[in-house]
Amino acid sequence: GIFDCNDWAVMTDVPVALNRWGARGFPMIPHGKPNPWVDMASWGIGNTQAKKGVETNPLNSLVFRAAWYALRSSKKIHKHEWVVKVDPDTVWFPVRLRAHLQAYMPGHGNGWDTVFLKNCQRFDSMQGPIEVISKSAAMKIEQEMEQCQGVYGSGEDQFIVKCMERLGINALMEQTLLLDQYCHGYMDCTDKWRVAFHPHKALSDFDNCHKRSLQAEIKGAGS
Repeated sequence: GIFDCNDWAVMTDVPVALNRWGARGFPMIPHGKPNPWVDMASWGIGNTQAKKGVETNPLNSLVFRAAWYALRSSKKIHKHEWVVKVDPDTVWFPVRLRAHLQAYMPGHGNGWDTVFLKNCQRFDSMQGPIEVISKSAAMKIEQEMEQCQGVYGSGEDQFIVKCMERLGINALMEQTLLLDQYCHGYMDCTDKWRVAFHPHKALSDFDNCHKRSLQAEIKGAGS
């Protein structure tokens, strides 16, 4: 998952310690000030509650605007080649994503292609379970997000796609990136090349999918 990336951030209402477990889950960090020697801290970005839209899809674009502002304030984008957002119920493999980017991108994954990746051929869309945006595109969003003020009030994946289209960022279809129940209509965790699988909300289901895909990869490497 994200902890296999070169850098990562978990966005929450208030900062919590991800390396500890309390009576009510991850404990809040006192006064919102993490101790880097003790706390594996999430990023507190304020209220993450969102209204439900059609078919209970969350209208969470304002939450993700706050997340992008936090990312901009961190000044971390320029240090990395790609920005990847994943949902908590997405099983995914960063090492596979690196291989996909090197194999399929015009710049072979160097992050300087100003692109984002669509992942659903059926809807010709970038579905929210995994969103992959190049460094160049992310820096453009970071610098010009204020131009996207008129596209809020929708789901975050629709918001960010409309924002990038408004900013002139191109899309590339990478149809082996995601296997999504809502896009593809089926689930097969034994796919050893697919980067991400969604949805897997139950912990046991999540772990089982991760294990099956990893086993298929190991078996394929040994054949």
